[in-house]
Amino acid sequence: MTDIADAVTKEIVELHRLLQAWFCGEGTNDPEVILERFDPGYMMVGAAGRVVSYEDFQKILPALHGSRPTLVMQISDVRVCHTFEGGVLAFYREVQTTGESCNARWSSVMFLFSEDGQALRWRHLHETFVA
Repeated sequence: MTDIADAVTKEIVELHRLLQAWFCGEGTNDPEVILERFDPGYMMVGAAGRVVSYEDFQKILPALHGSRPTLVMQISDVRVCHTFEGGVLAFYREVQTTGESCNARWSSVMFLFSEDGQALRWRHLHETFVA
């Protein structure tokens, strides 16, 4: 389980590093760098309850580049909840800080293994704000 836990932690942290850079307008402006990490069947239930499909995410992502230049994202408390043939369910805490504003959320994510088994693909994400 340690290898999968390490892979899950690495993927969650790496995606959020890429997203932070994207929102800050740093690095590449090619959305494929982010989108390639997602399964085409991806769906997200955001912390405020909005449902976002892969197609929705693909459409809005370019407009978000540079939209939050002071954003800092921090990931902690990553846990593998369950593994199954072809994937893994995990849980983590995310804190977003922009200037004086700060919010936290708990997230559950279902990953599918890529066909070659070398990568995790984001399939489903459910976020809940921490009160």
